[in-house]
Amino acid sequence: MRPYMAEAIIDLTQLAQNIATVRARVGERIKILFPVKADAYGHGAVGVAQAAERAGVDYFGVANIAEAQELREAGITIPILILASSRIAHIAELVRTNVDITLSSLEFAHALAAEAQRQGRRVRVQVKVDTGMGRNGALPQDALTICRAIAQMPQLECTGIFSHFACSYSERAEDQEFTRTQISVFNDLLAQLDQEGILPPLRHIANSSGFVQYERDVTTGYYNMIRPGILLYGYPEVRRPWTEPIKPILRVRSWIVTENRLPQGSFIGYGRRFQTQRESRIVTIPVGYADGVIWLLANTGEVAIHGRRAPMVGSISMDQITVDVTDIPEAKVGDEVELIGLQMPAEEIARKIGANFTEVVLTALSKRVARTYCR
Repeated sequence: MRPYMAEAIIDLTQLAQNIATVRARVGERIKILFPVKADAYGHGAVGVAQAAERAGVDYFGVANIAEAQELREAGITIPILILASSRIAHIAELVRTNVDITLSSLEFAHALAAEAQRQGRRVRVQVKVDTGMGRNGALPQDALTICRAIAQMPQLECTGIFSHFACSYSERAEDQEFTRTQISVFNDLLAQLDQEGILPPLRHIANSSGFVQYERDVTTGYYNMIRPGILLYGYPEVRRPWTEPIKPILRVRSWIVTENRLPQGSFIGYGRRFQTQRESRIVTIPVGYADGVIWLLANTGEVAIHGRRAPMVGSISMDQITVDVTDIPEAKVGDEVELIGLQMPAEEIARKIGANFTEVVLTALSKRVARTYCR
């Protein structure tokens, strides 16, 4: 292994436990699609996907064709759904790759069918429906038209239909009402497709928080798949007693590389954003915003050393941060520093930078941070 300055350690045993907890909750009738987009939320797509496939997930979700190809080249065999819309310029690659492709327009459906015919292939597609996210997907009436058209295209196999929640993580009454409206709108569409005999085999709307907070609504009736992402990585956005066994699978560490003893009144870092109020021991950690230490943590972030919190002081540099260890006398060069983990939860870091989602912290981890997988 090449030398590295920071390491993300991923606990695959805990990942399997998280998957088992969700599987026990939903049973075998409900399929589990595990999103591993954005390099598995910073955990490393191939390593996580290989472990999750062994643990029994049914599908993987990715954002684009390149992410799908990475998994296929690594030997992943279970179905993969490209969750986002694809560029029409990539249509030949999409048809060649063994994946489910998201559709949200008739134009794209016809282009896929034409390319599939040219290549002599049959392509799996899933129709995405906009029930209130307003970001992409076909409006319900348009989705009905698309499903009718696909049923007449022998080159396309419609394996599923899905929608996406806008605020399922929220426990505010008005947001809960909006989420239930999304479910109702989607249910009406599914009922119409069923009545016409063109209901796709897979129907899903629930992300992690949608599954936890609206479990009965999204796992009964027409629904037979869920898409728990951040939940399986160990961070329930909405908690219930049954989610207690679900724990984070990642911790990130680095090491102290230098120590400076600075007199009272010394400035630290770019922009002189911190000035010591006493004689201080300031250590340097060889990670920065290029590694995923978000610059908003300047003068607010913390790390853990010898089981105690130490504040980040001064600006976050590209490759380094400075930490005040004056109150941790045993800290010395070479000591391990926890950046994310049990003592420095990713949820807390997200709150410090004003982020609603833990994924903001996790997906910031760069390729410079080595990924190590343990069982």
